[in-house]
Amino acid sequence: MRGLRMFALIAMCLIGNMACSLTRQGVDSWFVDSLIKVFPTDTSASTGSQTSEVWGARNQHVSLQLALRSSRPLTSVTAECEPLKSASGAAIQNVQINAVGYVVVATNSDDTPPEELVGEAPGWYPDVLLDLPLELKPNRTSAIRITVHVPADAAPGLYQGALSVRAGQQELARASIHLNVIAAQVPEERNLKVTNWFNFEDRHCRQFFDAPQFSPEWWTLMENVARVMGDHRQNVILTPLPSLIKANAEGGQIRFDFSNFDRWVETFMTKGEFRYIEGSHLLDRAGGYDEPMQVSVYLLESGKVRNVPLPPDDPRVEPALGRFLSALNRHLEEKNWKSSYLQHVLDEPHGSEPAYYARFSALIRRCLPGVPTIDAIDADNVAPEVAQNSDIWVPLLGRFDNKVDVLQQRIKNGKEVWFYTCLFPRGHYMNRLIDFPLIKTRLLHWLNFDQNLTGFLHWGGNFWSPEPMKNTQPVINMNETFLPPGDAFIVYPDKSRRSLFSSIRLEAMREGIEDYELLQSLSKRNPEEALRIVKQAISSLTNYVRDVPTFRKIQRNLLEAASR
Repeated sequence: MRGLRMFALIAMCLIGNMACSLTRQGVDSWFVDSLIKVFPTDTSASTGSQTSEVWGARNQHVSLQLALRSSRPLTSVTAECEPLKSASGAAIQNVQINAVGYVVVATNSDDTPPEELVGEAPGWYPDVLLDLPLELKPNRTSAIRITVHVPADAAPGLYQGALSVRAGQQELARASIHLNVIAAQVPEERNLKVTNWFNFEDRHCRQFFDAPQFSPEWWTLMENVARVMGDHRQNVILTPLPSLIKANAEGGQIRFDFSNFDRWVETFMTKGEFRYIEGSHLLDRAGGYDEPMQVSVYLLESGKVRNVPLPPDDPRVEPALGRFLSALNRHLEEKNWKSSYLQHVLDEPHGSEPAYYARFSALIRRCLPGVPTIDAIDADNVAPEVAQNSDIWVPLLGRFDNKVDVLQQRIKNGKEVWFYTCLFPRGHYMNRLIDFPLIKTRLLHWLNFDQNLTGFLHWGGNFWSPEPMKNTQPVINMNETFLPPGDAFIVYPDKSRRSLFSSIRLEAMREGIEDYELLQSLSKRNPEEALRIVKQAISSLTNYVRDVPTFRKIQRNLLEAASR
């Protein structure tokens, strides 16, 4: 599998403007495409040494990597990049540099042929993006990632700047970066709806951030999460209704307190430019995937309000849930948030559950009129009750190959369809697993455009193991399901700042989302050209470009077409 990667990269290095591996102070350094994962054993011969020239539209993030391999240990290694300047003197200041950290992958993803993987497990895989300085261990390759956010008002043209890597007073590497800015612009409006589900319950936040729920430290954490994920173009936030909306007894009646809910919504809308509130599931399960369903409702008992999980057939459930949803409806209308609100019913309904899905969807329509329901579904075997009552379908990639026509007809009828990944798909499909090539992650959002799917959902934003960098494969479903690497999270805890460390997978997602927005912008003017370009990258759900240099040519075609 690594041989195929080496062949592709060597071919890339034969293209002009090649940056050769340089040795200074006993340190080899060479540029690597940011879609290539750099492993500890890699050398310039195995990864290829690519050009330092990158292309980008205005308001787009562009990136590249500098690999470093030292013959001796070095500590406190830092890097700086001067502003990138054009011939006219215009400067691009927003250059971010991170160390690419290694995490442990214990086992490779199941049901996936070796040629679809980027490395063998167990082993150290590049993923987390950390702050500098970094430590260089002898004969162990590390990489730094350089990310440039091109200003929306940047003048098109060539921008250049020098990158310097140092250990104390010693300069270990110095190289020039060339950024070609073109006239196309990634729109400010975020059309693609993107959600990663996060866990910010009390125990989780105490463990990883020392931030008890609803404490000042917790709200600081929420602001930082909103900034980080908003900066990566997530615009939908799963909102845990039971923990945010409290209930009290007043005058023998239940009164709902929306103060935490309001602060939550305002935090994500103002700090991260989130547009959509994704109400958490009203029906849940008592444990694993096949455990009995339950509904948490507020009940007034002996003058006190309790939140109680009950079976869905309990006669107290529908009246209690109806009161709650009606109060929520009034509050959303008062805050003018109703047009931004989506409501989950039950995640992945199956077996005997669809009948309950229909019953509680009807309750939502009565109490939250006009609010769309949204849920993950099995498009290959969708029950009639779910098909009729789920307004926004979110099918699992890998489970709608034979239902593409059904989805497209639904879209033509004015319904919205997203897609999601969760444990699956594997094999020849795209996904964002750690042992998959990054091009599979970036192309997920080209698939959004190709299939006219207007949203992407993933369950695992931050469902960490106790040591996320050492265990990227926690277990779920009452400890019965061993997850593929990285499926449970795409960020890492930054405890000292009560924030999140990004990952190279999240960066690839953002760049893919920006590609989607460029394709949408082009499609408004020239739909045939946009379709032609996306078909160069994707011809089916399992047949798509896997060679990074070829993808870069297609990306250039998109940039140039969007500039015309």
